[in-house]
Amino acid sequence: MRALVMLLAAFAAPAAATDWLQFGFDPSHRGVNPAEKTLSPANVSQLTLLYSTALPGRAEGAPVLLTQVSTPSGVKDVLYLTLNTGTLIALDAATGSPLWSQHPANVNACANDAMPCFTSSSPAIDPNRQFVYSYALDGYVHKYAVGDGTEINGGGWPQLASAKADVEAQSGALGFATAQGGDTYLYATFAGAPWLADFSGYDYQGHVTAIDLATGSQITFNVMCSDHGSEHFVESDPNPPVSATPDCLQQWFTNNSGTSLADGDGGIWGRSGFTYDPANDRIYLSTGNGVYDANNGGHNWSDSVLALPAALDHALIAPLDSYTPSNYQNMMYYDTDLGSTAITLVPAPADASKTHIGIQIGKDSYVRIIDLDDMSGMGGAGYAGGELFIGSVAQGNMVVAQPVVWTNPATGAVMFIVASNFGISSSEVIADPANGNRPAMRASGAPNWLNAGSPVPGSATTTGGTSPVLANGVLYYAGGSGVLALDPASGTTLWSDASMGAADANTRSSFHKQSLIVVNNRLYVADNNGKLWVYQGGDQVFADGFEP
Repeated sequence: MRALVMLLAAFAAPAAATDWLQFGFDPSHRGVNPAEKTLSPANVSQLTLLYSTALPGRAEGAPVLLTQVSTPSGVKDVLYLTLNTGTLIALDAATGSPLWSQHPANVNACANDAMPCFTSSSPAIDPNRQFVYSYALDGYVHKYAVGDGTEINGGGWPQLASAKADVEAQSGALGFATAQGGDTYLYATFAGAPWLADFSGYDYQGHVTAIDLATGSQITFNVMCSDHGSEHFVESDPNPPVSATPDCLQQWFTNNSGTSLADGDGGIWGRSGFTYDPANDRIYLSTGNGVYDANNGGHNWSDSVLALPAALDHALIAPLDSYTPSNYQNMMYYDTDLGSTAITLVPAPADASKTHIGIQIGKDSYVRIIDLDDMSGMGGAGYAGGELFIGSVAQGNMVVAQPVVWTNPATGAVMFIVASNFGISSSEVIADPANGNRPAMRASGAPNWLNAGSPVPGSATTTGGTSPVLANGVLYYAGGSGVLALDPASGTTLWSDASMGAADANTRSSFHKQSLIVVNNRLYVADNNGKLWVYQGGDQVFADGFEP
């Protein structure tokens, strides 16, 4: 009898609480929560709106969550969001009640522009669970105690990440990775400021600043003029420059008519900022429009995927490896940024001749499969072309949401799932016998689905949707009409709720860069109207689906 009681107690115990520390859950930003054990295909239909609440501003990134935090109000699960204004807020995850907020006083770096500055960044929580990091509009990354928001000063903090915060934006999420040597680095990526009417004409440089969390030391790698090494460039005067300059200020190009024009400067603006690859201990940066001349001995790396050491502890003048499409010039001319997403790590399909691959998809809607062991096929950085496969995303339209990959446990098929303004689709990654068993995509035929009809929020509209998230065999996605849970094998809708879409029907678009998280039997998502929506599953007593 005692054994039976102990067995029932074990089954009745709720699943262990899980933290969601950064965008996409892990340093590779896969968008997969492998620890979710409560919500499942069998019970996701029981999700109901727990609460919705107005935030003190708009949060364009994704929330992060830390469980069992000691706060002045008691032990709480805490949700953290970075607002457009650079304010970091901490909320009681169970109720949405505010616990504390921090807004750095020095935000005058943007005072010279007609439009107010903002950030679309997401915060990140230190893996030691003691600190949360957030970018403010003063050009610095700030460090706060998770419980009461006390700012940590000294030891390099706050950390300078941009010396020209009025023309550079921290658009991607803050994130961290622990390199194989054991040191953990926080990465902040930058692009041009979207609040400027034509930010391609302003002087900015896409760059990443890597901060060693143990020592407070930092290294910056610049996409433009990488030969300068670790340097925070200062602004030109005037800004934008009035003519082409020979140093690393605004980059210029000559169009087909022979006219000299100001161009973008390789901004890194994908949702996740970077992707960490534990197989080779590297981070990948996907860059936007601008000058690319590295194939001719230059040091400008726009519209490229760049590989850097995860332990970025010394200055570099070039990446370790790179991929650049052969049509990079046209991408610059027509503003079809390769780097509208970060690269997605993909398990190689069975029998593939290339076993270490990633997928890059951009504003041009093209899917490119890249050999991460030799990105251009030329044995080093600074070459154009060399992708293993290129083809259009199944539903069309530019892609700015971060894709997700799912391996079907029933068939072993590797499925690439991507959302755009035209809906959400899944395509199989295959080994193509006709092409030397190199990885390719099957965009039609089973197993494949394209869910671009009316059930998918954002389909055939200008609203778009969030980066999808996978948890315990369920695919979650949100758009202009609300939130959905889908079967990743078929695209069948398992649950949906239109409360958010109905509430926003007569206001501006429901989403810009917001992304949802699914953790501990709850779904959290902020919309573009400054509201937080939280959904909760049913009874958690039998967390693993056991019924007596």
